[in-house]
Amino acid sequence: MDSSTFNINNFDDPEVWDLICAGDTKGVFQLESNLGKKWAKESQPRNIKELAALISLIRPGTLLAKHKSGKNMTEVYCLRKSGAPDFPVEYDHESLEPILKETYGVLVYQEQSMQIAQKLAGFDLKEADALRKAIGKKKADLMEKVKKSFLKGAADKGIVTNKVAEEIFANIEKSNRYAFNKSHAVAYAINAYWAAYCKHHRRKKFYKVWLDGSKGKPKEDVEKKQLIMDARRAEIDVYPPRLGHLYSNFTIDESRDVIYYGLNYIKLVGKKECEKLESLEDVSGYTWMDCLCNIVHKLRINKRSAIALISVGAFNGKNNRECRQQMLYEFDSWKQLTAREQEAIVEAHNENGLKNLSEAIEVMTKKINVKAKRYETVIDIKKSLDNPFYNLDDESSVIAMAEEKYLSCGLTCSKVDSSSLNMAVNMCKDIVNETIIGKASIGVEIERIKVIKTKKGDEMAFLTVEDSSGSLDSAVVFPETWEKHKNLLIETNTVLLTGEVQRRDRGSLIVNEVKQI
Repeated sequence: MDSSTFNINNFDDPEVWDLICAGDTKGVFQLESNLGKKWAKESQPRNIKELAALISLIRPGTLLAKHKSGKNMTEVYCLRKSGAPDFPVEYDHESLEPILKETYGVLVYQEQSMQIAQKLAGFDLKEADALRKAIGKKKADLMEKVKKSFLKGAADKGIVTNKVAEEIFANIEKSNRYAFNKSHAVAYAINAYWAAYCKHHRRKKFYKVWLDGSKGKPKEDVEKKQLIMDARRAEIDVYPPRLGHLYSNFTIDESRDVIYYGLNYIKLVGKKECEKLESLEDVSGYTWMDCLCNIVHKLRINKRSAIALISVGAFNGKNNRECRQQMLYEFDSWKQLTAREQEAIVEAHNENGLKNLSEAIEVMTKKINVKAKRYETVIDIKKSLDNPFYNLDDESSVIAMAEEKYLSCGLTCSKVDSSSLNMAVNMCKDIVNETIIGKASIGVEIERIKVIKTKKGDEMAFLTVEDSSGSLDSAVVFPETWEKHKNLLIETNTVLLTGEVQRRDRGSLIVNEVKQI
């Protein structure tokens, strides 16, 4: 479907349904949790009715409610929908087929219980609504009253025997843990489809809006990082703010698939500082000395904001050649100068265009009278600039840590980029996008570890890992491998993971070996 012909009432775009069925649902209403992703892949919805059922079935109560087989009701629905031979669609009585057919015999909605009560027990709308309230509000005393009315009505109607009526009502009672309002589910499904449509056909705008909306969320850092990693998987890069792209909110570069980070979302950069920077006219051609004199100094950018902005590359030009560590070092030296000395440097720079702060200090000492005692201090500052106390190279790990601190996520590079990765032949994105099957090896930083126990009592783990291509939240470490390598499997550690991407579990890595990077 051509995205330019979007029709708000058209829900038949196969590419949108493909996105949902692939579990590519970060940012998709009601489906962006790991549960939503997992069960979207399992249930494979292809229309609004099926999507509404999925949204209803991934609620906690449904996942806890057990079928006679021991599986939860969500699993039963998916197995029946997929035509699994061991799970045929069954009904407590043939009269229920018209009511439960669309949900494969699983009682999903409160409205289905109301219809059953009307059909089998002759309930009128008021009595059926009392049943709905008992289900929705989980009122045991009200449910007991409704049960008596149901069994009496069923006996009077004579469609089912008393035993079957008891069984049917027992299932209705069980459903009070999870049954959802269908009208709500359909409304949610429509919103979910629209979100998925935007994610597929308006990708840059989709991520820009969601990133803007991360401000103030309970886990803002996590939300931003997940969105940025998801955008990378969709071949959309999120760049740090830089000269020519200094805006409060996230902005789109229409010339390519790039989103620039919003100033207002950088830690320690306040609203007033954002407004000052956003008021600047074209500064894309500025050098670092231009920024120091005519942005940081002139606009009175406070110290902590300036450090954050320098650390994330906000004063880097289009070619990104400026060294952030060098700028931070010079800014620290700048702060050691007096206001009079700073003003003299600004004037000299705007007149002559100075190359760096060391040269600026030399010019300044000739421009103004610096007292002898102060002169020694100023010369010491210049000497430290000419011969820094430590290495000022921009190492990948340092940049990544600074961006992680101020932006919630390494945008320019990741910690593993500075490591020797001769044996890493794949990236996280390759596995998540399901472009490989068989042996795989990835150099990653471990973000999260979830350790569980198997039925036998052995420990195993699920890892969330990341590299510069994005994140992978399904690296599986079985007991034998966990026992052998758990000393290396520590959050924030950088490791080489080698394993298998199996055909039935594409999108996840079964880890066999772990090596320290």
